[in-house]
Amino acid sequence: MADLGQIIRQTQREAAALPTDKLRHEIEINLEVQDAAIRQFTIIRPGAGTADDLIVATGTVLMSVLATALYVAELARRPVVQTRVTHSLN
Repeated sequence: MADLGQIIRQTQREAAALPTDKLRHEIEINLEVQDAAIRQFTIIRPGAGTADDLIVATGTVLMSVLATALYVAELARRPVVQTRVTHSLN
C-alpha cells in the first residue's frame, strides 16, 4: 500500500498532466463523490453501521478531499485564459 506522500505525488502528477477542462471535470466529480460519501454518514445511525461502513465512508471522503485540494491547487497555478469581446454599433 502506498503511503500518503506517494499518493500526493502521484495525484499531483496526474493533475498536472490533465488538460484544464478535464481537470475541472475531475474536480466536479470529486465534489459529487464527497457529497455521496458525506450522505453515507447521515444514513449510518449510531450503532447501526459497522466499523467497516465507517472506515469506507471516512476513507472515501478523505481521499476525495485530498484529490480535490490537489486538483484545485493545480488549476490555480494555471494561467487564466481571457477572451475579449468588443461590440460595435456600426
